[in-house]
Amino acid sequence: MNNASIRLHRLRCALAVFSLAVPSTFFAAASQSPDAKTPQDSTKIFFLGEVHDNEHGHQRRLERVRQLIEQGPQPVVAMEQFDREKQAVLDAALSQCPDVDCVVAKAGTTGWEWRFYRPYVQWALDKKIKLVAANLSNVDVRKVMTHGFAAVLGPQMVDKYKLKQIPGQLLSAQNKAIQEGHCNMLPTQAIGPMVQGQIARDVWMAHVVNGVSNAPVVLIAGNGHVRKDAGVMQWLTPQNQAKTQVHGYVENTDQNDAEWYDHVHVVPQVEREDPCLVFTQNRAPKPTKK
Repeated sequence: MNNASIRLHRLRCALAVFSLAVPSTFFAAASQSPDAKTPQDSTKIFFLGEVHDNEHGHQRRLERVRQLIEQGPQPVVAMEQFDREKQAVLDAALSQCPDVDCVVAKAGTTGWEWRFYRPYVQWALDKKIKLVAANLSNVDVRKVMTHGFAAVLGPQMVDKYKLKQIPGQLLSAQNKAIQEGHCNMLPTQAIGPMVQGQIARDVWMAHVVNGVSNAPVVLIAGNGHVRKDAGVMQWLTPQNQAKTQVHGYVENTDQNDAEWYDHVHVVPQVEREDPCLVFTQNRAPKPTKK
């Protein structure tokens, strides 16, 4: 698989949820060019991906969102970094807190490098940008993995998004992404539940986007979630798919970029420990007690 983005994203989910991602007819040639300053009039939804620990990508994306805010009208910003059950807390914090630290302390999900996301919260405080908690919590994902989609999303959403008839192509893509994102070291029995958990997150993010009307939407999420061939795009309404523009912020180009993103922004790679190391260590034989 391509870049460290998807692998790091899967690794984060694995460490948080496991001992606990991504079929589209809207393929377009991905352009490797600077951020478009004037989006097409028909584009109302922007999926902006990330390599979670890459500060260069975060800065490039931040400039893109700044442009959208300055161009107006103000977008709704849906963020993976807030869990859905914190929406009321987030709204209250944005109306009552004096600063970003207060908002994050009250409503932010732990485990994220919040210095990358503080500007969005600051804009919400200063410019009254609407922030939407777009993620399922790790607790909810564990419930999906154990008891199925309805345990968290409910029977109505299961029917609405046809989660009992998920296309084989999508399941295969998710299966492949989960395996490769975990360094091909997962036990076979773990893959199916993890695929369900990832799909549940994608469905909820799409449900959030589908629920916004009369305003542009910006989704801030990992590259694995925003991929067009799988992920959130697959669960949008056809009308919303047609007006969505997908940006991947990647460290390396991939032969599949044209299927994954409308625009590819290549950013400098950051130094990091091999994300596969944790799996190798877990597989190493335990020393015997003497």
